[in-house]
Amino acid sequence: MSKALKDRIRIVFFDIDDTLYSKNAGLLSPGVEKAFLGLKRRGVIPAIATGRARYIFPAPLEAVIARTGVEHFVTINGQLNLHGQQVVSDYPFAQADLEHITAYLVGQGMGVCYAERTHMSVISMTPAFHAALVPIMRDHSMDQPHEPGSPVYQLVVGFQESQLAGIEASGILDHGRFRTVRWHEDASDLLATEGSKMRGIRDVIGTLGLTLDNVMAFGDSLNDIEMLSEAGFGVAMANGHPEVKKYADHLAPRQDEDGVYRALVELGMIDAD
Repeated sequence: MSKALKDRIRIVFFDIDDTLYSKNAGLLSPGVEKAFLGLKRRGVIPAIATGRARYIFPAPLEAVIARTGVEHFVTINGQLNLHGQQVVSDYPFAQADLEHITAYLVGQGMGVCYAERTHMSVISMTPAFHAALVPIMRDHSMDQPHEPGSPVYQLVVGFQESQLAGIEASGILDHGRFRTVRWHEDASDLLATEGSKMRGIRDVIGTLGLTLDNVMAFGDSLNDIEMLSEAGFGVAMANGHPEVKKYADHLAPRQDEDGVYRALVELGMIDAD
């Protein structure tokens, strides 16, 4: 890593699933805590940028967050962004849009969950959708109800790629106002088109007086493309989606090979333990 790059990176945003943590194995990469502490010793802020809501972070990561004092969180694909428990910015669905989209999806027999401020609520479920959610919800309940009128930031929807054309033809995406981002063969996120982790990152760094040139981002999945391409330095995981790797400045080893820690050492961002 060049000295100029090393000097300008002041914050590093990490995706969770298959970057820091294997959702299928339920295992956190062993070097995550060392990575966070190593960054902090250099005066660099470790932060999270995830499709997950804050309340469904995996338990092993929560323990590391508590021990290392991580406090900046871009969650729900940038729809709800936090400094500790304080909301930095949020972008809920308009109620009319939420009702219109939900009615169509449920009418088609698709599974639907709402990502709300304090919990996930199940609106409808299918066996395939349930199987996709189990690794994400490993440490959390899926039994909490939706309270009508409470803010919803994202829909998690159970459908296969072959059904996307029908969704697009239905009009519920309102000529591009909304989009889907696939993270499993049986599940996708549905959110506003302008919503992304990158929008959340912009909001968070704006409160810190930083610019995108000061940002490094790690990710592996399709919802990481914006932040890897627009951050000052983007790092894709070797286990990541092939499309995502096209937007990275550097390729890290696999998540199950302690890729985040090893990449930060390779890049000179932290010292080897």
